[in-house]
Amino acid sequence: MSDNNKSIGNSKKIRILMYHHISRDKKFVTRHKNIAVHIEEFKLHLEILQRFGYTTITFRDYSLFKDNKLNLPRKPIILTFDDGYESIYTEVFPLMEYYGMKGVIFILGDKEIKYSMWDFPELEPLPLLNEQQILELHEAGFEIGAHTLTHSDLTTLSREKAWDEISRSRMLLEILLGSPINTFAYTYGKVNPLLKELVREAGYKHACGTYSGPPTIDKDPYEIRRILINGNQNLTSYVMKLQRPYIYAEWLWWKYKTIFYKNNNK
Repeated sequence: MSDNNKSIGNSKKIRILMYHHISRDKKFVTRHKNIAVHIEEFKLHLEILQRFGYTTITFRDYSLFKDNKLNLPRKPIILTFDDGYESIYTEVFPLMEYYGMKGVIFILGDKEIKYSMWDFPELEPLPLLNEQQILELHEAGFEIGAHTLTHSDLTTLSREKAWDEISRSRMLLEILLGSPINTFAYTYGKVNPLLKELVREAGYKHACGTYSGPPTIDKDPYEIRRILINGNQNLTSYVMKLQRPYIYAEWLWWKYKTIFYKNNNK
């Protein structure tokens, strides 16, 4: 088999993981397992990926592969981090540099927003990446993607406001980095046909959801399914989530729930 054919086969094996906040505070992780992973657990995740022979890539790499400008590694994986918490710079960056890895960070376009105001209303908001940290991560090989201007739920906005959140976040990040922003992540994983159309019109090449979308990256570039990694799983379940049967099982379960919901709301 030629290298090109091997690379095409490898593209269907791409795993895409979704993280949020990485914390050293065990009590915080216990209280907020839905989005937080302890730093020691995250380190073990990276060790597992290395031991199992995975190589991190970005959506930028995948675009180069699609343009026949890059071959994919044997076991490619994309690590994504939503919201742009400062912990990506202070905790994730040093560890991933140590392991020779890179990732994709989805951040807000409005850099006047310094703290998260959406996840923990009962706690002091978490600090977000500043411009210098974003630039340093970008220069180190991390891909920066857009995550709207203000972390609004796009499905609740008018077409005009949703367009502003989607298109202007791209423009402002491109001004900051001096490089194209080609990847978008829908807030709260919520996506519909209108939002996909707006993302495409805004010039993005890829857009990520969470549970929706087909099980492989090559089927729908504007509704890319990701595997959520949070503080709720042990190492066994983490390894299980890397396996193809799990990805397809999760997709089938989502399809079933979608059909069941529609049938019960007719």
